[in-house]
Amino acid sequence: MSYPWLYTCSVCEAPVKVKPVGLGEEPEKVFSCDHTDAVIWANRKVTLRGKGELSHVQKVTLTIRQLLSMLTGRSI
Repeated sequence: MSYPWLYTCSVCEAPVKVKPVGLGEEPEKVFSCDHTDAVIWANRKVTLRGKGELSHVQKVTLTIRQLLSMLTGRSI
């Protein structure tokens, strides 16, 4: 299974590196393609929670997914 990058170019789906600059400022965007004015997609996997709580297994799984996303730069 191939996991998507956290940020991708909307034209060719090449990975884009986005670095936050500061609160209220435009982030720095580094495209790995030639579409420097394209829209950037931010694909994410979402875990929805209601009034109930997560089980211990679900909490561990969620934490591992968040850690792997941070380390790899992919939405896992």
